[in-house]
Amino acid sequence: MGIRIERISINRGGPLKDDFTFEPEGLNLIYGCNETGKTYIVEAMIDFLFKTGKDTPWILKRTQSQEPTVRNWKPGGKIIVSGLEDTTTVFTSVGGKLEDFRSSDSRLPEELSRLMVVRAGDTRLSSAGDGVGDSILRTYLSGKGVLDEIEKTIRHEAVKNAIIESRTITSKNQGFINDRLKAEKKKSDLEALQLEVNENASLGAVNSLERSKDEIDGQLSELEDAKKHRAFTLHEELRKLDPDLKDLPSEQDLIELGTDISLYRAEFKNLTDVEEELKNTADEEDNYIWVNKAREEYLSHVVAPENRSLIDKVSLALLFFFILLTAAAGFFSRPLMITAAAVAVACLVVRIRNMPEPASVLIELRLKKLEQEFRRRFKRELTDPATLHVECQKMETRHIHSENLRSSRIELKRDIEIMEASILSRIRAITGEEVPVKHWDSRIESTRNKWREIHDTINSLKVDLASLNVHEDSYLPDTPPEEWDKRLYLKLKDELKTISEDLVREKQSIDTLKTKISFATGNQSMDIRELLTALEDSIETAQTAYKDFTARILAENTVYRAVCEFRSHENERLDEALESEEVISPLCQITEHYTGLKMDSDGYLHLSTSEGEEFPLEQLSTGAAEQVYVALRTGFAELTMGETAFLIFDDAFQHSDWKRRKNLVNRVIGLVNSGWQIFYFTMDDHLKELFDRAGGDLCQAGYKSISLI
Repeated sequence: MGIRIERISINRGGPLKDDFTFEPEGLNLIYGCNETGKTYIVEAMIDFLFKTGKDTPWILKRTQSQEPTVRNWKPGGKIIVSGLEDTTTVFTSVGGKLEDFRSSDSRLPEELSRLMVVRAGDTRLSSAGDGVGDSILRTYLSGKGVLDEIEKTIRHEAVKNAIIESRTITSKNQGFINDRLKAEKKKSDLEALQLEVNENASLGAVNSLERSKDEIDGQLSELEDAKKHRAFTLHEELRKLDPDLKDLPSEQDLIELGTDISLYRAEFKNLTDVEEELKNTADEEDNYIWVNKAREEYLSHVVAPENRSLIDKVSLALLFFFILLTAAAGFFSRPLMITAAAVAVACLVVRIRNMPEPASVLIELRLKKLEQEFRRRFKRELTDPATLHVECQKMETRHIHSENLRSSRIELKRDIEIMEASILSRIRAITGEEVPVKHWDSRIESTRNKWREIHDTINSLKVDLASLNVHEDSYLPDTPPEEWDKRLYLKLKDELKTISEDLVREKQSIDTLKTKISFATGNQSMDIRELLTALEDSIETAQTAYKDFTARILAENTVYRAVCEFRSHENERLDEALESEEVISPLCQITEHYTGLKMDSDGYLHLSTSEGEEFPLEQLSTGAAEQVYVALRTGFAELTMGETAFLIFDDAFQHSDWKRRKNLVNRVIGLVNSGWQIFYFTMDDHLKELFDRAGGDLCQAGYKSISLI
């Protein structure tokens, strides 16, 4: 099952007088005249489903402004789409768009909206001379976008141009190449220092003194056994306390939980503030809705009473003048009398026709009611349509703010519910019970106090255990003959100090070596053993860094060369795609004239006929070119996406002649029968008749026709 629109809900707005709710079938015809909301529905679907802002096909590259066919309406409503995720996906004006699924769904190509939406007068796929262009062809047919994304990950030109021969990498000393050379030099310097350490004679003397020190340590063995047993005792006490501490969350977890609770309360406060502000703006929203409706009604009923009054006065004056002239002419000229009488009758007819009709009286009454309601709401007089327009503009910003508040309220409620569920779940995991919101802080504090009590006890035991300096592997469970005597142990340690002083004298001879190691490793310790360990670690780190840089250079260079090789065969793949059944079949079916398609060296398309004639696409007439664009769009959609989806046609066939219109409709029926979902918007009666006739034969896919009139 492909990508399919399951339900469309668009709130009334603009020229759309009523909410538009629709559960589409395979083929869907939406018919409507101008100013019935047809275009509003199309633009709402575009706004819900696709990105139309910066860096999208709907922004003109020349002016960096939005195309005039995409207006800055922000319609309300939603579209439910299946086939993108395991469940249906809801798209709204402010939510995610289809393009957001490109990273996780390879079916969706670049320039997605331009492929799936065909607008009246804008059937071209790009602004190129032939309406398609090299870039669009490579985007849809050759995987150019994937290659570009791969190449973007290889940022350094030195890596791209590196020459790898005989285990040697040659390139400019830049980027990873430079990093690799630095890592190689550091590795060599550290290895040379390690060789110097191994050849140093003073270290042998130190080792001899260390053996003497070990002999003295033997005298401390009995006390060491006692110390090890003491360490075992402390360790056992710690082991018994560890489960109690593990059953409790860490202090960091408790701090984070407390922070989340604070955030929860802050969000709850924000929700209260938003709801209060919405409550305060309810009257303004009512006024905004009323003033928009009143403006439309007022504009539809206002007439020019001054002109009618002027005609009425002139006709009345002429009527009296010619009546007097008729009476006067009766005494001296019969023809003049007849003429004057006829003109008087004509003036009377004009006056009668200019008299207000009953319907006009009703309109005037309605306008007076509008003026009274306007005066009641806004405490000012409604003198002309401009007054309504000014008031509407004044309220527009507040209305947008209210809409944003409503969106914020929904998001806050959702976030609060998620946060509350998360906090309750975590507290339940800690306490094993449901804790009311008002008791959250007290329960967390009691848990924290218990954790601190156990933690302090454990720390105290650990300090005592650490002071013994006994490794866990050396613990003695059995009780030794002697008890641990710290004083005696310290006395023997004093004797050991004498040996240590001798060691210091010998170690002075290797201070220079230690300084070198310290400088090379960054370790500031004066213990030669620790420094030697640090030197070994540094050598291992340097070797790892060198290997990593080498491996990355080799990998990126290999990938880049593979991309270059793939690009070298790109034109062949383009030719194969242009000759594929998915592209050629709709071209032949719709045009009934062109049977082939190929791209020239400049990236422009040429059409061929069965007789062997060739015609550049850019030289075709408007109607013929639009049929080719429609055929290419449907072919590219099938070829690129690999499975069915939906297409939106906004009177895309209006420039085609009647014969080719039938071919276009048949192409649409073919797409529907193969699983595609089609939405066709039109104001053309002939196209409606063709779709109604063809849609009646659709059984499995289904056909719906909606009239907005």
